[in-house]
Amino acid sequence: MRLYATLTEYVAYAKAGDPLEIELLPSPTLIDLLSRLNIPRGGVHLVIVNGRPVHDFEYQLQEDDRIGLFPPVGGG
Repeated sequence: MRLYATLTEYVAYAKAGDPLEIELLPSPTLIDLLSRLNIPRGGVHLVIVNGRPVHDFEYQLQEDDRIGLFPPVGGG
């Protein structure tokens, strides 16, 4: 998986866009992943799984899924 922008603040060893491997319990959902990383659900605006956007946080993850998490865009 990869974290982007401010989401790296939740994982001490993460650098934006660098790949991370995360161990999860069997049959994890996106919510389980966020919980494992202590990322609040509202902190994630876009989830990409295997190159496709996923909008359901109950989405069941599979082993070897490629996941990208993006925060809401800010600025002005």
